[in-house]
Amino acid sequence: MPRNKPEGSVWSLGSLEAEVMERIWSADHPLPVRDMVDAMNAERSAPLAYTTVMSTMAKLHRKGWLDRTRSGKQYLYEPRESREACTARLMAEALTDSNDPESVLLQFVQRVASTGSPALLSTVRRALGDDT
Repeated sequence: MPRNKPEGSVWSLGSLEAEVMERIWSADHPLPVRDMVDAMNAERSAPLAYTTVMSTMAKLHRKGWLDRTRSGKQYLYEPRESREACTARLMAEALTDSNDPESVLLQFVQRVASTGSPALLSTVRRALGDDT
């Protein structure tokens, strides 16, 4: 049975699992395995077997990364959460798993500030309730 929250982080996925997730996050609709295989093989010199991609997508479903619905004889897969929601969840987990979450958050905000990105700085200020 799939979990409510994906198991592990994006960085702990295997390379094929990570590629599937990147492609599924980029899709604008649920994908059957065949479409994923075709898209992945269009950019490879050595094609992947249908069964390899099918078992990878089924594994991602079991781990809670993908949802699937039956459509005729096939499953349509879509991400359990958006790329942005996944990233935010991982950031929150990094904070809560830390022995010193305040220092981790401070380091993160300092790194954001050091990028010089006006959009990021504005977002941080809005989050803090400082609209200046």
